[in-house]
Amino acid sequence: MHLQPLADLVSICVQKGISDVILSPGSRCAPISLAFIRHPKIHARTISDERSAAFIALGMAQQQERPVVLVCTSGSAAYNYAPAVAEAFFQQIPLIIITADRPPEWIDQWDGQTIRQSQIYGKHVKASFDFPDDFNHKDKIWHSHRITNEAILLANQFPEGPVHINVPLREPFYPKEGEFYDFEKPVLEVGTVSAQTVLSEETKKKMQVRLANYKKILIVPGQQKPDIGLVKIINYLAENKKAVVVTDTISNLQSEYTINLHDHFIGFEQISDNLKPDLIISFGKSIISKALKLFLRKSKAPHWHIQPGGYFPDTYQHLSKAIHSQPEQFLNSVGEFMNSDPEFVEKWESTNTKVNAHLGPIISNAAY
Repeated sequence: MHLQPLADLVSICVQKGISDVILSPGSRCAPISLAFIRHPKIHARTISDERSAAFIALGMAQQQERPVVLVCTSGSAAYNYAPAVAEAFFQQIPLIIITADRPPEWIDQWDGQTIRQSQIYGKHVKASFDFPDDFNHKDKIWHSHRITNEAILLANQFPEGPVHINVPLREPFYPKEGEFYDFEKPVLEVGTVSAQTVLSEETKKKMQVRLANYKKILIVPGQQKPDIGLVKIINYLAENKKAVVVTDTISNLQSEYTINLHDHFIGFEQISDNLKPDLIISFGKSIISKALKLFLRKSKAPHWHIQPGGYFPDTYQHLSKAIHSQPEQFLNSVGEFMNSDPEFVEKWESTNTKVNAHLGPIISNAAY
């Protein structure tokens, strides 16, 4: 059997900083599993149920902020990964999904544990790759190295997400006596050089002119990990009345200066009509508050969204500017140019304060 291309796959994973793999055992995936198990720098865990395995990998990748590998056998096992794969795609969490498969000549021939696995996750992965099914030519080996490099690079590239490598394998699945995985063999790793987008002085001047037209600025962070730098800048903007900052439940950026209780009043039109912004600035992923989404859509305010790259969603139906930048860097660069109407800010703050004063007693006296 061709052990070395699988050993090379694992070696490239290790070179790119991957150290965790979740295995769901099966005979077809045995050579892949053994390659990961036998590498001294890989921590392999075995979880038989593929659905559970995928969600555990998802959580690990989210917390460690680096890809985790999933390995399963052929057939419907791969479909059991699907819920976690979709979640990883929209949560922008890097996963490397490796599925063992029958060779292409046996697809649709009523062979056991055989389904159409190529591109099985559709549009819910950043990319799908089909590993070579034989390695009789050196270009096939080069191709397998290229696939592994490209898959991991894509998983880590903003917006991060899952990628799928489908690996067709023929018997025998287990090494013969004297066969071994050579992890010392040199393997070409494709590296990356990252550069941060910095606003030019000309762009800052343009932002200053545009921001002067807005006096009711609403900053709406979406879902993201806690970030001290972002908390510092949005607290500065909110405390100095530069803008109103509405922190959704899953934004992880709440503070004493931000509007945190909007869900308790934003759905009442007699209140929300006086809170409409003339500019929405957002960053991060989605928000969970349906009432806030509807309010922002009804406001018809122009919407600026900040993110380093990728596609720009028009969540509030009035996206007018897609800003390619890190949110913290952008807000630090142009925050001084924001000047919201003090009356607009006061309306938001006083409403939030009133709700806060009454919410505690209401909850305490509620019947259970």
